[in-house]
Amino acid sequence: MIPSVPIPGLDYIAGEEGLLRDRKADYLEAEVLPPTQIPSKYDSYIIDDLMVIPQGSDNSTQAFLDAPRPRLFSGRSERGVVIQRMNQESWIVVDVSPSEVWPRIRDYWTRNSIQVAFENPTRGVLDTGWFVLADNVVSKEKIRVTVEPGFQNDSAEIRFLHLSVGQAVPILDQVNWPESSTDPDVEYDFLTDLSNYLADVADLYQASTVSFLAENIDSKGKASIVTTPGGKELLRLEADFQRSWGAIGRALRRQEVAIVAESNELGVYEVDYVINPESDEEEPGFFKKVVTLNGLFSKKEQGTFYQLKVQLLDLNGEVEVIVESLELLPQQSEDLREAENSLLRLIRNNIA
Repeated sequence: MIPSVPIPGLDYIAGEEGLLRDRKADYLEAEVLPPTQIPSKYDSYIIDDLMVIPQGSDNSTQAFLDAPRPRLFSGRSERGVVIQRMNQESWIVVDVSPSEVWPRIRDYWTRNSIQVAFENPTRGVLDTGWFVLADNVVSKEKIRVTVEPGFQNDSAEIRFLHLSVGQAVPILDQVNWPESSTDPDVEYDFLTDLSNYLADVADLYQASTVSFLAENIDSKGKASIVTTPGGKELLRLEADFQRSWGAIGRALRRQEVAIVAESNELGVYEVDYVINPESDEEEPGFFKKVVTLNGLFSKKEQGTFYQLKVQLLDLNGEVEVIVESLELLPQQSEDLREAENSLLRLIRNNIA
């Protein structure tokens, strides 16, 4: 065995104290601080460990070779709170479960000095009491809030229904809610204000305060991939056709999938889908990056191009989504089948 001979001057760059030394074990020397102690008179529910180091197995006697990282989010769209509109309908989509967002919705009305007259977290329904808008001497208002699961797991959709009557109308215990809001503008104004509030308190979503009754609302998403007996993958959406059509279109555009043609009547999106090759190489080192910048390694792999059709099938309250090739081929190749499944999973992971 040939002994290693240190190169003069190299320790300054790559040695234990060098500029490019290996730092992956530095976390082992980090100081462990005690948890934050909140005085009893203050609310502590927003204090959480957001980056918890996972525990090793019981028989593990060796430290981690690499610093443990938080669990990755698998395909979730990176949007906390967003308002979506389709035709005359508007609703809020939040990337948390109904049980987590329920206390925030209730707190919103309390902060605005509007009484909650009725709530059923199990059904996801909350009614405000009657209230009067500023500078309004004619009518009084009431809003019904409904919360249900979104397309993604642990996501929620929030809808408002607005009712307005004259201030002289007597208050009755039984309210006849209309099918649509009395004033869509009032509904949308409150929906916008709630979305801003939820965005401001987005950091609370990882906290421990949840509604135990609202946990009965299923947190499983309304979008799931199933495999047919013939081995074909399809996407099943628990939503009506128009809602599904708009959501798929947004998912494709958000992921920059080129939509060549679309037909709402036929339920078809024709797209150009490009799969970039996955490299098994590790992240290039410092010197390789420098060489690459000098143009010596500037070759770029080209992606594989597919012409695919996204077909929506309306099944009476549910929608099935199938991805197929636009080319009429006598036999489907493995690469084409994988491209179809890849686009289907891309839609599933980004639909909202």
